[in-house]
This record gives sequence, C-alpha cells and structure tokens, in this order.
Amino acid sequence: MPTVDVTPAALRDLPDLRRFFGAAAAAEAPQDPAAAERGAAGLQASLWAHDFLRSGSCSLLLARVAEEPAGYLLAVRIPKADARVGFLFVDELYTLPAYRRMGVARALLERAQALAGELGLAGVRLLVRPDNEAARTLYRSCGFAEHEAVFCQWPGER
Repeated sequence: MPTVDVTPAALRDLPDLRRFFGAAAAAEAPQDPAAAERGAAGLQASLWAHDFLRSGSCSLLLARVAEEPAGYLLAVRIPKADARVGFLFVDELYTLPAYRRMGVARALLERAQALAGELGLAGVRLLVRPDNEAARTLYRSCGFAEHEAVFCQWPGER
C-alpha cells in the first residue's frame, strides 16, 4: 500500500487542486473532452465566490500519493449557539479512480477525525446514500455509527 500524505490545502496548492479537480471532472464524464477544463474552472469560480482556502470554518484536505493529488475531503465546522460542542461536517469526499482501494479515503477521514479533536469538537458527521455500500463499509470501519435520519434539501433559486 503506498504512503498517503494528507494536508490542509492552501493557496500554494492551487496548481495541484486545479489538476485534481480537472482530473475528477474528466473521470466523471470520460466522453466529454471539455470536462477537465470545466472542473478546473469550477474550482476557480468557487474560490472567487467563497475563498474557502482561507476560511476558519472550512477545511479542504488534500491527499497525495507519490506527491500527486489523489483525493480530497471538504469539511465545515458546525458550531452550536449555546454551550454544546459542535461537529465537523464532511460535505464531500472524493478519490480519483486510479487511487481507489489504496487507503486514500481512509487517510482523509482519519485526518478529519484528528482535526475535529484539534478543534475541540464533539466529532465528525457526514451523510451517505443508503445504496453506497462501499462508502458505508469504509465509514463503519473508521468508527462511524449509522443513525436513521431524513435528509431535507432546499434547492435554492437559480
């Protein structure tokens, strides 16, 4: 199993992030020759709108294998408005197909769990589709417990 290096992404990682998001978009749409360019452009647009690499409440963890970007995890700190301790919420976790089954997602989750501890949070929460058995198996093996819930989403105005 190769060594997986996970670090919080910063502006200095922008070239690797562009390459990663281009590769991820191309992997999800292999028949679309413009997908990689759109993936990199989407990252840039998101950074312009939200500047999440400099946010104290958002963490983008970048996993590398042999110095190549292999996966990422995006998490946000969810505080509570009273004395309760908040959680780190994993919104996105993705591993490039070429790096799956190499421990990339596990390394990202373990780093997120450590980050929650460093921030003094109560733990890590995430959502997973019921039919995504591979992800659910991974999460359980990393100590996550499943709880029944109803997911609600407002699509917003576009």
